[in-house]
Amino acid sequence: MVYVGFSTPRRWNPLSALIRAMMRSRASHAWLLVEDPLFELRLVLEAHSTGFRLVSLANFVRDNKVVAIVEPAHPIEPGLPEAGGWLGDQFDVLGLFGIFLTLVAGWFRRRAWRNPFTSSRALFCSEAVVRVLKAARYPGAERLGDETTTPAQLLEFLRAEPGSRVTAGERLNLWTHLKGSGRARARRVPAAQR
Repeated sequence: MVYVGFSTPRRWNPLSALIRAMMRSRASHAWLLVEDPLFELRLVLEAHSTGFRLVSLANFVRDNKVVAIVEPAHPIEPGLPEAGGWLGDQFDVLGLFGIFLTLVAGWFRRRAWRNPFTSSRALFCSEAVVRVLKAARYPGAERLGDETTTPAQLLEFLRAEPGSRVTAGERLNLWTHLKGSGRARARRVPAAQR
C-alpha cells in the first residue's frame, strides 16, 4: 500500500514557516509512505535537501512532525517505478523558489502564474508526489501542475476525492510509538474516522 504524507519539520525552519504562513496550512512538505513487504518496514520516499531519497519512517519522524496521512481513493503503486528512477536526483531549490514567486505574484495579481524556474533534472516535494500520481494515472491528477502545486493544494486535492481517507497526524501517535524503537514496524496506518 502507498499513502501520501504531509508534514512539517520538528525544528523551526524559515522556509517551512513561510510556506505554511502563505498557504495557511499546517503542512509544508509532501511525501510518499510505502509499506515495504521485503524489508517489513514503512519507508518514506521524499524530495529532501540532500536529493530524492528513501528513508525509514522511524528516521523520518525524528526530524518531521506528521500532519496527515492520506489513503488515496485510487491506487498509486503503478507510479512507483518512475519514482524509483529519481532516487539520488537533486533537490530543486530553484523550482521551490519559483513556486514561492508564483504564490507572491498570485497574491498581487489574483491569477495563476507559471513557475519561472522549472527543471527536468531536480525535484521538490509536492512536484515528486504529483508526478507519481500522474504516472499512476490517478483521476484528476492531470489538472495538477508539476511545479506549481503546493503541499496544501495537494492535500486539498486528495481530501476532496470521494473515497480518500485522511488521518490527522495526532491520531497516529507515531512519535510515541517509535520512541525507544529502532524499527518502524508499526501497525498499519489507521483509517480516518468519518
